[in-house]
Amino acid sequence: MKTLLKVLLLALFAVVVFIPNNKIASWAYWSLFLLMFFILFLYYRFTYYVSEKTVGVIDPFKFSVFCAKVPPMTSEDLIRGRLVVSDTHFKLYQKGVKGNEAISLVWQREIAEIATIETGRVVGLRNGLIFTLKDGKKDLFAISSSSKVYENLIATLGWTAV
Repeated sequence: MKTLLKVLLLALFAVVVFIPNNKIASWAYWSLFLLMFFILFLYYRFTYYVSEKTVGVIDPFKFSVFCAKVPPMTSEDLIRGRLVVSDTHFKLYQKGVKGNEAISLVWQREIAEIATIETGRVVGLRNGLIFTLKDGKKDLFAISSSSKVYENLIATLGWTAV
């Protein structure tokens, strides 16, 4: 499916770039852009999005949010997936790491290892959550509306906000 979406996206891009907009109707030309954005959205969903329902079948959880873990090396891409909070662990599930799995556990951390959780800039202009571990290391997660997620996460854990 991802390959089909890539081909469709490339074909639409070629049509928009190489066919002059005065050769086809104006509404048709601009609707190609809308179609490209829709296909791009579908590609993103098929490639990265992990739903709560999919994770809930594998691992019961108390709280979850779609996010992107910032890797330790800045040259690597963000690890997009669903961060879940179980009774004892934080876990990050990613879509299709191995070809035969729908989702895979790519990161986990015991709740007891985390000293503080705070919000702030995590990468570039993106805000998110900063997990400071008891040994001083940090785990960074880029999350949209991080302050709202922070409040819900702290309430789920039963901690007090800093």
